[in-house]
This record gives sequence, C-alpha cells and structure tokens, in this order.
Amino acid sequence: MCRIWATTFSVVSRGVVLLLLLCAVAGAPVAAAGDVVKRPALTFVRGQGSYTEAGRSPKSHTITTIVIHATDGGSMLGNVWWLSGGHSHASAHFVISRDGSIVQLVHLSDVAWHAGNWKVNQHSIGIEHVGETYDPAGFTDEQYHSSAHLVAWLVRRYGIPVDRQHIVGHSQVPDPNNPGEYGGSDHHTDPGPHWRWGFYLNLVRHYAFPERYALHVDTTTIDRGQTLTGIVPWSVRTKGPATRRVDFAIDGHVVWTDQRRPFAFAGGRGWNTTTFENGVHVLTVRATGKEGTATQRLVVHVVNHDFALTTSALRAWQKVKGTLRIRANVRGATTSGIGLYVDGHVVSRDRVAPYTVRWNSRKVHDGRHWICLAAVARDGRVAKRRLPLVVANHPIPKKKPAPKPKPAPKPKPKPNPKPVPPPQVTAQNLADGQAVSGVVDWRAHAIGQVARVEFAVDGTVIASSTTEPWATTWDSTTVAAGPHTLEVRAYTKDGQQAVLTITVTSTGA
Repeated sequence: MCRIWATTFSVVSRGVVLLLLLCAVAGAPVAAAGDVVKRPALTFVRGQGSYTEAGRSPKSHTITTIVIHATDGGSMLGNVWWLSGGHSHASAHFVISRDGSIVQLVHLSDVAWHAGNWKVNQHSIGIEHVGETYDPAGFTDEQYHSSAHLVAWLVRRYGIPVDRQHIVGHSQVPDPNNPGEYGGSDHHTDPGPHWRWGFYLNLVRHYAFPERYALHVDTTTIDRGQTLTGIVPWSVRTKGPATRRVDFAIDGHVVWTDQRRPFAFAGGRGWNTTTFENGVHVLTVRATGKEGTATQRLVVHVVNHDFALTTSALRAWQKVKGTLRIRANVRGATTSGIGLYVDGHVVSRDRVAPYTVRWNSRKVHDGRHWICLAAVARDGRVAKRRLPLVVANHPIPKKKPAPKPKPAPKPKPKPNPKPVPPPQVTAQNLADGQAVSGVVDWRAHAIGQVARVEFAVDGTVIASSTTEPWATTWDSTTVAAGPHTLEVRAYTKDGQQAVLTITVTSTGA
C-alpha cells in the first residue's frame, strides 16, 4: 500500500497548484512529430527537493522499468501537493487522477524517490494512481485508459517491453535490505489485488503499437465475381484488435450481425441465395472493434432454378381414416428426401425416389388435422405443401398426462464483497512530547473513507474539517503553560472513528 501523507498548505499554495493542474506548463517534453504514439495531454508541476537530478535520456538506455503505484486515498490536489515541493521524502514522475487527468512532477531525466529501492529508482519511472489498494472499485476506467496511454508513449520512447517483468507493481520491488522480501524497504502492497493487470497491459499494447493492431478483414469464404447457387457458406476472419461484431450486408442492407467468433452469416448456416433474385449482387462485410472498423465489398452473381413439390390426388378437407399413403415428387433441384408432418410433428420420411410417405391416422383424435409435405433440396432450399384433412376414425383412449417437472434448484447466494478497510489517522506534524509556543500549524493525514476530521485540545474540539487537506491552527497562549493532550479524530459517514493522541508542552509564550 502506498500511503501518501497529503498534509495542509496555504490558500495561496493551493491556488497555485490548482492553476498548474488546469493549465499545461510550457516546456514539458513533447513527442516528436514523427512518433507513432503521441504523448498524452498532461500538466507539468515541477517538484523541488524530493528527487535526484540525473541525466537519463532515451539514448542512454538507463530506463528499463515502469512501477505502478496507488496513493491509498487522498484527493488529486492533496497528493500532488504532498509529492511536490519537498513536503515529503517521496515523489513520483506522474500522478493520475480518477478522471484520467495526468500531472507530471519529476522530469523523466531525473530520478524520483518512489520505489523504496535506490537501484530500482535509478532505472525506473514511477506512476501514482489516486485510489484505494484494497477497494474493489479502487480504480476507474478513465485511469486505466489514461495510464495505459501514458505508459504506451513511455515504452515506445525508451524501448521497454510490455510485460510483467518490465511493467511492475510497487509490491514487486525487492526490499534492498532484506533479500526475498518485496514492496521496497517499507513492504508496500500497491496497486493491490484489484488492479486489472491483464486488461491494463492489453490497453498498453494497443496504444503502443496501433499499427500492429489495426483492424482489417483478412479473408471471406466467398470470392469476388463468384457465381452462387443455393445455400452458400459465408464466414469472415479478421486480424488486429478484438472484433466486437461483424455486419453482413447484401445490396446495401444489413441482413445479419454476428457478435461471436467465428463470425459467420446466419450462425454458420450460410446465405440462402434462393431468397434473392438471379443476377448481380453486392456483398459487404463490415467488422467493428474498439479501435475502429474495416470493410470489404464483393460483387457476385446469383443463379438459381425454381424448386417445387408435387403430390398425388390430395385435396383440402378430405376425410381420411386408417393408414394414408401419399406419393410425392420434386422438380427444379435434387432433394435429400421428403417428410410428412402432422400438426407440426414428423410422422414419416422417405429419402429414396419414388417417394412415398405413410400416416396411421388412428394415432390421433378424430377431427381436423394439418398435414405438411416438405422437400429439402441438397442446396438447402425447402418446398412445402400444407393442407387440412379430417380424420374419421373411432375415438382412441386418451394418453396419461405427462408428469409435472421438478422445480429448479434455488441459486446459491453470492459471496459478500470484502469490506473496505476502516479509517486511520496515520500521521501528524506535531510530535509526542514536543514543546510548543505561540500559534501552532497543526496538520494530519488520514486514510480510508473519512468524512470529517476534528482537532481537540484537552478534550475540547477547536476545529473541524470535512475536506482535505486536514489542517488547522492552535494558539497555544490560550492555555496554561505545561502539558496538554492533543487529539486528531477521523470519522466516516457511518460513524466509525479513528483517534491519534499525543501530549505536547506549552511554554506559555
């Protein structure tokens, strides 16, 4: 966990930092005009004191690693202030807010103090993300995309491989003092278990190598100028970024959309050309992904002959009984067989000419029934003849009702999400046992879901704040000389409390 001690600063300082966050400072490093990957928009707030000046450059090949950090709370404004201007013995090259805004604090040629390991600092770039290490919602999509764009620019600039050996979390940095332990000298655990490494590195690759991941239609199973008959398989293969969907259009009208690989027309059943007029048609395939679209057009020729079914003497509403034999034939195409359906259920098939199908009408109740003769051509076309017949047989016993289906099992309850860590007051600028006099600048830092912070002297609240940075002033001359108890109390919205207590001595002056 990378805790940033974001303390208070004056109204003037806050205004200066806010102005720098809103206005990009001239002179920030800019990607060359010929670069494939452009540097993302950022604001350069040059820090003082919390980094080491160096001479690192892309040509020197000294930068080999990028370290991902999380601030574990605090606002963008508070973290930028804390990591710049020498307010803490720590810094980072970049800070990324929850809305994706980027602030640069240390020049890339200089060494930031971010990893808790001097050798790693010398050869790395540190990127802080405003968020919580152990909160499942600790980081936003805007942060992931903005950070990935920044890292893509860096890996192209310095030739850094996009993998987990060169783009690492703070938790992976070795402890320089204790071999076999990690997280730097302070054993940090950020960015934590909820950082989506696979998603993040894929974003980096796509931003870093757009030419490699450009979407395009690779092949289709139909060729330009091909003559088509019957049902024709029509599938598409794409290359580049992940394809979300493929639209199949005929003569300018989208007639099928597939959103799953392998992308195929009609779910792989093929295009039935018999539903279109004979002649020239234009086929269009449009693949759509997150990175854009790719289109391919084909001109084809459709040639089909009529396919029809004929039967022996059979008329609508004809009365039948016993076993009915029906002779049938087809014309216009070779069939794979003829089937007889009664009330939607198949009762007889014949796959060898001359075709004869049979139906025992004693198996149904007397009255009207719909029969349908259907022939399927080898090219997939279907010819049907449907008409009503009246069955006149003696009644047959009713079938026993089907057993009732068993109820479906109840779904297992979902596990409860891990609770967010409770609030903590982690630091303040006054030390236990310190002697104070006059007006004292009193600052503190808290982590967790803090909604309000109170400052109390000898049990009496002298100030309360609901926004960061947590700070106030105390006139020590208003109390008698001698020891006094100072408390910093942090509260959450649901009433959880954290208290940090120290004792200071007022000189009375």
